[in-house]
Amino acid sequence: MLQSKIFRYSRWDIACCLVIPFQIGVYLILAYNYQSLSFIALLGMIPVLFALSLQNAGANHNHYHTPFFRIRWMNTLVRMGFSMTEAPKTPYNIGHGIHHVTHQSWNDKSILAILGLKRPIGKQLISFGLFIFESLGLKYFTLLILLKYWPIERVAVLASPDDPELATRALKRLLEPSKLKAAKFDLGAWFLFRLVLCLIDWKFFFFYFIPVTYLIDNLRQGENYFQHWGATDPYDPKRDSVSCYGKFYNLLTFNLGYHQEHHYKPGMHWLKLPELTKELPTDRHTVPYSHYINSPLMFPERSAELRKEHAANVSS
Repeated sequence: MLQSKIFRYSRWDIACCLVIPFQIGVYLILAYNYQSLSFIALLGMIPVLFALSLQNAGANHNHYHTPFFRIRWMNTLVRMGFSMTEAPKTPYNIGHGIHHVTHQSWNDKSILAILGLKRPIGKQLISFGLFIFESLGLKYFTLLILLKYWPIERVAVLASPDDPELATRALKRLLEPSKLKAAKFDLGAWFLFRLVLCLIDWKFFFFYFIPVTYLIDNLRQGENYFQHWGATDPYDPKRDSVSCYGKFYNLLTFNLGYHQEHHYKPGMHWLKLPELTKELPTDRHTVPYSHYINSPLMFPERSAELRKEHAANVSS
């Protein structure tokens, strides 16, 4: 057991914290040098920024389940730091907590629909316009104001028309005094960082940061799909998700690839997740390299098995 007055679990958690200044630094350098960078260089930075987004997700995910520090204000600062370059983390973490207690199958879902690629071009443009609205902070501020005057169910329909029931559950959690206070801190950090980028170079903010962030956010929408599609049994905590044991992927994301292990014991520290693999059944669906290759296109045999299972269930 770690004996430390600062760290709760491991001193290696500092590695997750270092993601924050590194990612902030990358964006600030890009903003300052935007005018002098070539189109090829800016294009080449997109996969780098996507990788940093995955790293942020892994580090924040670990911090949410196993807060790094014994001191509360230090954990608050870390959460605000993760919020700056991505999304306000308290609302995100509330949704993630609901995900852990909500069993659902991703085996019959379409990744094209989840990524929004089946929408007509008009809806694509509307979606991007709403993202600009969100990037200026107007979405979050508007929702906070509406929650003061409207019933939660009405705000939920506006916030998530596709799944208002889930949004209602999340908003009820958000309105708890401690959660609401934390969300406001996260939103403040998130908005301040975007304001700084805009002040450094407004062209960078509007013509690079927003479109690239929109692209990355859309790719990240498929994260739950890639972590769960092909699961042997969506309702068994030992078979309800998919692990990826790619060394680079897990190094980059602080063992985010050990997803089945995490579902099996969500409170286990990220450094100990590999120890749980031996406790899991061997008939699980696992993938190499990265979760992002886990799709019907890459695993046609698994896709065919799922179609047969679906047809059998329908006929019975």
